[in-house]
Amino acid sequence: MEMKIGNYLKSSIAALAVFAGLAAPAAANEPVTFQLSWKAQPEFAGFYEALEKGYYAACGIDMTLREGAPGIDPTQLLTTGAVDVALLPQNDGVLRMNSVGFPAKAVMASMQKFLTVMLYHDESGIKKPEDIKDKPVLISQSNRTTFWPFLKSKYGYTDDQLRTYTGQIATWMSDKTSIQQGVVTQEPFRIKAETGKLPSYFLLSDMGYNPYTVIVVVSQKMIDEKPEVVQCLVDGSRKGWVDFLKDPSVAFAAINKLNPQITKELMDYSHEMMTANNLVENDDTAKHGIGWISAERWKSHYEMLVANGLFAADFDYASAFTTRFLEKPMN
Repeated sequence: MEMKIGNYLKSSIAALAVFAGLAAPAAANEPVTFQLSWKAQPEFAGFYEALEKGYYAACGIDMTLREGAPGIDPTQLLTTGAVDVALLPQNDGVLRMNSVGFPAKAVMASMQKFLTVMLYHDESGIKKPEDIKDKPVLISQSNRTTFWPFLKSKYGYTDDQLRTYTGQIATWMSDKTSIQQGVVTQEPFRIKAETGKLPSYFLLSDMGYNPYTVIVVVSQKMIDEKPEVVQCLVDGSRKGWVDFLKDPSVAFAAINKLNPQITKELMDYSHEMMTANNLVENDDTAKHGIGWISAERWKSHYEMLVANGLFAADFDYASAFTTRFLEKPMN
């Protein structure tokens, strides 16, 4: 009798344990705050696509995409621990974080080509990049220490050509000899909306300045302590970009809700430019998948920075990126 009672109690306890396991709530997904470099726009579409389609949630992330704005510095927010992930415009930012003692790594590069263009007027007589020499050039203060030194070195431009860049096109429109920076996925469309025709431009990547851009960066601490979260971040983002390139409608709806200035027409134009100019996909991504970072190309950009006096020659440039999370085959 005692044996039967003992066996019965053991069976009951086991059953209760199974029931308790079934009744317990699933473990909550890891909260992650992803700081974007600007307001919601087509250049971030893959991340919004992934969020809307639940790709982050499916692999364990409770994702918050935080829009950028004037005065918001993703680098500063990442280094202070205010956010978990930062979106940076090019290699330089993560290289500099590491150089000042904050270990961080680029884990994917959404865009394989630099998006910046140099807009010019056909009336100026410009036919090739060399013709920009001696003409007024409107670029931002920050870009005077990124691509401008490269352009000076390669094409012989000089600092006395520089003019104030306001982010608007009025000054450029009024001076037919001037050149202005822009983004290939946006400014040409906006100028056509005002003038009725697309402007002429040179894509900086075709001029020889071609770092990775729209780069996803996390701290080394996050990689060490939560590698599964970083893998989910990369996997979900890559899936989002794949889907966006096939059909931008889901990402567009999410972006337009946050930023109504992004119309369907602008979104369609941006999508067309991304595909026509191979901004997201190229030979490397055909082999390794969207987001790939080539060690050779990363090194090449670093050496350009060194050659132009923008970075120390003894820095371990490879400490600022990893392909670890890109080596997993895409589903």
